[in-house]
Amino acid sequence: MAVKDFGTRTARRPLTPLVLSAIAVAGTLGAFLFTGVDLARFERENAFKPSPTPLQRARYEPAAKAEWRIVRANLEARLDQRSPLELGAVWATRAGQVCGLVNGRGSFGGLAAMSRFYTIDQRPVFHQDVEHVAFQKAWFECRRDQYVMLHDGTMEPGFCGTELGRRRCYLVKNGVRVEQGPAG
Repeated sequence: MAVKDFGTRTARRPLTPLVLSAIAVAGTLGAFLFTGVDLARFERENAFKPSPTPLQRARYEPAAKAEWRIVRANLEARLDQRSPLELGAVWATRAGQVCGLVNGRGSFGGLAAMSRFYTIDQRPVFHQDVEHVAFQKAWFECRRDQYVMLHDGTMEPGFCGTELGRRRCYLVKNGVRVEQGPAG
């Protein structure tokens, strides 16, 4: 038996831990890469859709306004109010669906605040009409596809989006009241 310098021996280390570590590191890096690519694809698919060109808007706007007249009549009939409707933002999507916010009076005459709606076959659909998840999904699709604006107004649901709410609500930033400009 040969003796090495100072009596040290050489020992063969198994390659298994090294191979397993290399596989784990490569798998982790691959997972990060695929997660980043998948997240980027998800963001691109769910982003706001681009605004129409002036030519597209001019072509689609008359049909959207005609659709809005029918939807507005159905909305007024559905809410059955003596006073005119207080509307927030209302727009048409590429698919011809009308979406928006309206402040109607409840069945007891009190204000219901700005409520979101979208249409199915020119009939307004509110949150209480369908299951929560179905409404949220349809509203998300409406919100990301604002093709032709039919009525300018607030995008904020609830009391603070109403005319009365704008006079009574205020913005808070870092615990301090912030004054709003004339646009509100």
